[in-house]
Amino acid sequence: MNYQFREENLGTLFEDYGKIKIKSCIVCNNKDFEFWAKSGPYEAFKCGDCGLIFMSPQLNEEGLTEYYTNYIGKRRLSNEKKMQLRTIQYTLDAELIKKFIRKGKVLDVGCNGGFFLDAMGDGFQRYGTELDSQAIGYAKANFPSFSNNLKNGTLHSAQFEDEYFDLVMMRGVIEHVSNPEESIKEISRILKKGGYYFICATPNGQSLLADLYREDWTLFHPVQHIWHFSPENLSKLCQPYGLKLYWKEFPYLGTPYENVKKNIEEIANFITRKNKAISPPFYENMMSLVFKKD
Repeated sequence: MNYQFREENLGTLFEDYGKIKIKSCIVCNNKDFEFWAKSGPYEAFKCGDCGLIFMSPQLNEEGLTEYYTNYIGKRRLSNEKKMQLRTIQYTLDAELIKKFIRKGKVLDVGCNGGFFLDAMGDGFQRYGTELDSQAIGYAKANFPSFSNNLKNGTLHSAQFEDEYFDLVMMRGVIEHVSNPEESIKEISRILKKGGYYFICATPNGQSLLADLYREDWTLFHPVQHIWHFSPENLSKLCQPYGLKLYWKEFPYLGTPYENVKKNIEEIANFITRKNKAISPPFYENMMSLVFKKD
């Protein structure tokens, strides 16, 4: 079945690669799930214990690799308006983490074209990993100040030394990876004691609009966003690896996506008319979390 999700053609990805069935919650090991949403052949469930929302089945690694090939060209550089908004948000996110740390070695996991690393500025010694070879090529060509520190591949394949970084970042990444716990474990290994793990631009599955809109939530995506964490259940996943939640906020006010009057009207129209409009930006949709290593 050739499946169209909103304006995106997902082709036959599900039939070809939808192999991974989630049998127990990756946060609390609970096996009691409730149906949460459905879009075409893709289904989402919610853990009855910790509230984690997840797709099941999920694409296997081969399917994810196919989907993310030239992600920068197909879903970043091709949309100039979104890139302009993201550029503003990169600066805001960088300003947030600089309240906690302003220098040292920083790694951006899933750095795409190097845009967020660039926003971090020269005060940091900047490193990045990225699966999309086209994105790495773009970053190396456009950001020579840290081009030699970029690696095409997974976080694990980069094989960084123990306790090498002062700061590790995942901007809009943790919800994409097939095994978040293994990534968190590796981040803890390469992060210095007292170092920071920064997650931002990440959907908050505990938000009001997530529960209200479900498959029409703007951040619902059956292939890209396979996990919808909350600050609480993501904190629980990090705790065994010495990473404790230090700060949290839900960026909306003061961001380029803020339009309170318009967004409230859109939500009210959805509630009263039960139309199929995609949800607007709103408070609690996105979360920024700062963890600190013991």
